Amino acid sequence: MEKDLHKINGRRFFNIVLNLAVPACFIGPSVMVAADVVTIALNHGINPIKQSISGFEAGPYGWLEKIGIITVAMTFLFIGMNLLTAKDGQESRELKLGGVLLLIVAFGFLMTSLFNTHVIGTPMSYRGLIHRISFEIVSAAFYLFCLLFILLVRHRPGFKYFSIYTGLTFLVAFGLLLAINFAPDVNDYFGLCERIITGFNLVWIAAVGPQVIKLSKARQ
Repeated sequence: MEKDLHKINGRRFFNIVLNLAVPACFIGPSVMVAADVVTIALNHGINPIKQSISGFEAGPYGWLEKIGIITVAMTFLFIGMNLLTAKDGQESRELKLGGVLLLIVAFGFLMTSLFNTHVIGTPMSYRGLIHRISFEIVSAAFYLFCLLFILLVRHRPGFKYFSIYTGLTFLVAFGLLLAINFAPDVNDYFGLCERIITGFNLVWIAAVGPQVIKLSKARQ
């Protein structure tokens, strides 16, 4: 009896976590934007067009940026958990793969908040290396998920515009990341480029995230 009660309570807690996913899609981006704006305002004299979010995270009031990043990480965690609950049936394998990718995104974001980026002009530390690898993992996993989502909803009329925006999010990030890595002059606008990419991603969470959850529930 006690074992069954623990199982029921565990299931209730898990359902509560799953139900937090949709509100988190709006709370996470809002907290991230507010944290970045306040951090920029508090760091007088530092140019956000040049300074990255990670750079602010490593400096004064960096804990604000960390709160924003962790909140977004939890949002991806909740969405990913919903995808992993998809029951057996058509597309369930792809949905669960998507869930794994978003859990990787969540873990990567947590790692970037735990390990600060290295200061430009100084030797790369192990913390900076972990931060950079985590950022690359987050980017790869999220944009792979974007491609997977487009494939999943390509024949669904109700998802047409969500699919288009997902594709736009992918293309903007791909273009700006290429520019950052292969056009040295763009480094003077690194902070701006990163915030454009982040902005598209945060809008994606708020606009498309609930639809991803809806898609996972439709298969349960």
